[in-house]
Amino acid sequence: MIEATGGIQARGTTQGMADSRLIELLTAGLRTPVEGGGLAIVDDASALAAADALAVVDFEMSGPNPRMHELLDAGIVLCELSGVLPERSSWGERIHPKHIGNAVPGALKVVGYSPKAWKQAIKLEEAMARLVDVGRGAVITGWGIGQDISFLTESLRRTGMEWPFAPIVLDIQPIARTLLGKEVERFNLGHVADRLGIGRMGEHGALADAFATYDVLVKLVERGQDS
Repeated sequence: MIEATGGIQARGTTQGMADSRLIELLTAGLRTPVEGGGLAIVDDASALAAADALAVVDFEMSGPNPRMHELLDAGIVLCELSGVLPERSSWGERIHPKHIGNAVPGALKVVGYSPKAWKQAIKLEEAMARLVDVGRGAVITGWGIGQDISFLTESLRRTGMEWPFAPIVLDIQPIARTLLGKEVERFNLGHVADRLGIGRMGEHGALADAFATYDVLVKLVERGQDS
């Protein structure tokens, strides 16, 4: 089991290029960030075909506004963009907030924040550097990824870093809608994971949710390639 409190974990370094069927399965989730926030649908899959890795991310925040609130926890799972997406490495760590007074109490309750629990948390600058170290050049991937992208973009801006990842991002939720259709009543991560028989590694922990998201994507790819 991967520890959710820090350290890059490597499980393999074999590289491969995506085949046409895999690209076809993932195209439904292709998006690109647009000026002023939000994501636009991408019809051209050439940027995805040119990539060799996906970086599945999840973040926990102190509230919904990326300009006012902060990242409290970050997780990333890097996988090859080939076959059934074999994992390369992972990293996750809690992040020390600079403006906890701006936090939404309900958001802190959801993530389980307390000064004691976050005593060993790292600074945002270190968190962004480590996230980039794992995911540089990869396609940022997630579940209902709009808010994650907004916070990632703002956190990079706050730390003076340019966007170091692929120019497109991948949202797994529309891929699940395409492949599962009426089999699933609610397309939130927990419900879809349960329906696919995936045991979640935790609730509202960033690395745990990143692994759950990655596991869902693998199951979806397996299903799509068998159809």
